[in-house]
Amino acid sequence: MRGLTYLPLLALSIATSACGGAGDWFPSDVDERATLAAAGDAAAAKVCSAFEDYLLDQYRGSLFVRIACTALGVEHSETAAACGDYVDDCINNPPAEVQSAVASIVASAGCSAVADYESSGCSKTISDLRACLDAVEREVTELEYTITCALAGQPLPPGSLTIDQPAECASIENACPTPR
Repeated sequence: MRGLTYLPLLALSIATSACGGAGDWFPSDVDERATLAAAGDAAAAKVCSAFEDYLLDQYRGSLFVRIACTALGVEHSETAAACGDYVDDCINNPPAEVQSAVASIVASAGCSAVADYESSGCSKTISDLRACLDAVEREVTELEYTITCALAGQPLPPGSLTIDQPAECASIENACPTPR
């Protein structure tokens, strides 16, 4: 599986966490049983937009900020205690780079996970796209556990701000490849 980078290394300030019930975000007026080909790009875009809005609405003020601040704390502190203090201050008054990173991660965590597919003639369903995005949410949740103040005084480990493409997303790309 190819790795998906959700933040440029320059914006080391965030990894995301998303929790809650899968499916709370899904638009009620989109038919999950429709194939991607029949539903069209507009329906897939609506699903992607709803997922990105869900992530932003649910986590912008809490987990996103906490993880972004922890990544910054690791980067700017020499000890776990100093990192913890940095995180507390950052959460109480998030710098602009945290909000920018939150917006960036949400924008890249949506349908970017399955960006290389052709909907025309594709037999995969909107439900498959939903399963892909739910899997992205689970993968993103795991990122919360990779960045802690225990890492203070050292660079973040390679790959700490990346996730592997979920199998649910790869199956869409494999079934509906973009013509080369």
